[in-house]
Amino acid sequence: MSDRAAAMDQLNMRRSNLSLVLRELRRQPRSRAQLALDIDMTKGAVSSLVGELEDRLLLRISSEGTPGVVGRPARAVTVTNNRALGLGISLSVDYLVGAVVSLAGETIGRYEVPVHTPGLSAAELTSAVVDLVGDIAGKPPFGEPGVLLAGVAVGAPDLVDARSGIIRRSPAIGLTDYPLRQVLLGALHGLTRNIQVDNDANLAALAEFRSGGAAGVSNLIYLTGSTGIGGGIISEGRLFRGTAGYAGEVGHMLIDPRGARCTCGSIGCWEAECGIQAFLTAAADQGDEILDVRTPLDARFDIVVSRAQRGDPRTLAAIQEAGTSLGLGLSSLINIFNPDAILLGGYFAKLYPFLIEPIRRIVHQRVMAESLAACQVLRSELGLYAGAIGAAHLVIDQIIANPTVVPFAGDGGRIELEELEDVS
Repeated sequence: MSDRAAAMDQLNMRRSNLSLVLRELRRQPRSRAQLALDIDMTKGAVSSLVGELEDRLLLRISSEGTPGVVGRPARAVTVTNNRALGLGISLSVDYLVGAVVSLAGETIGRYEVPVHTPGLSAAELTSAVVDLVGDIAGKPPFGEPGVLLAGVAVGAPDLVDARSGIIRRSPAIGLTDYPLRQVLLGALHGLTRNIQVDNDANLAALAEFRSGGAAGVSNLIYLTGSTGIGGGIISEGRLFRGTAGYAGEVGHMLIDPRGARCTCGSIGCWEAECGIQAFLTAAADQGDEILDVRTPLDARFDIVVSRAQRGDPRTLAAIQEAGTSLGLGLSSLINIFNPDAILLGGYFAKLYPFLIEPIRRIVHQRVMAESLAACQVLRSELGLYAGAIGAAHLVIDQIIANPTVVPFAGDGGRIELEELEDVS
């Protein structure tokens, strides 16, 4: 092996060990001695790794020992929350949503701007994203001493090429073959060179896995319920993307070969049977306020929930129909993937108390191993912030995978890495 290859091996090994130490201390603060035992590494090696991470301001060592310990007190090592912050943006029909996540995985900021994105040109939409990023990055704790913007990740609906950052096809927001990452790299050059673009359902699934109602559940599916139906799949703790990265387009599963025509051109897609437009059409006649596209979807579904609570027959019948179609699709997903949990987002989460009974009835009838491997069907508690929170987690996950991109204390500067390793 050449000297250069040996040096690279050593560098990669140290980077891997730094990542291991940071990940373990993020999971649970502890003393260096305890950490050495937990990860089967010498005390000297752990002290060296902790020292470097402390010099990069990613860790801090408590000034006081553990109370009640006999002998030399052990000092706890914890992650420095605000050293590197991930900023996530989610694009939807009625809103631009932002979230900030700390190195410890805590969501420390949530933002939303009402915007009817399908009515914007690509340049106008990009400008709105840049304005929101700039606004968030101008608020505390950004700008405080030692705080760094680790990067920006953006979630978009429909077909997104995460490797290139190109939105291949997104009828929901009116973009086709749009190089969003490249455009944002230019527009946000003064803030960061770390720009990621991904599918919003993937990012929402990541948010649920990292910090949502199914945190730590290693096999789960997140289902969007917005203008379309999309799915994000976590398999053995990692995002499942498929060969070309487009896995999760579950809204175009065939549910009824004699059903309604879908926006994709096919007949009887799941999305055409119980997507938002199908539900609202079943729940109301033309001229009803819940069909007024000038009103944000959240507000319209507040009206739907109110009607359901009052026992409105038309609303309840539409919910039963949607729940039955949902149950059919979910049964197929459970039979194929055997997940521990399925999280319902969007309007499905809004109507969850009314949808869950017909969903469970169909799942019980159609899932082969239902009695042996029960899958929980849960409501997402992250609401419209799920995609943005997941986007911010994507940035933080990548920093944890390579802590060496964070500069040492006193070096100043920023995290300069144009393409972080894909660890999702």
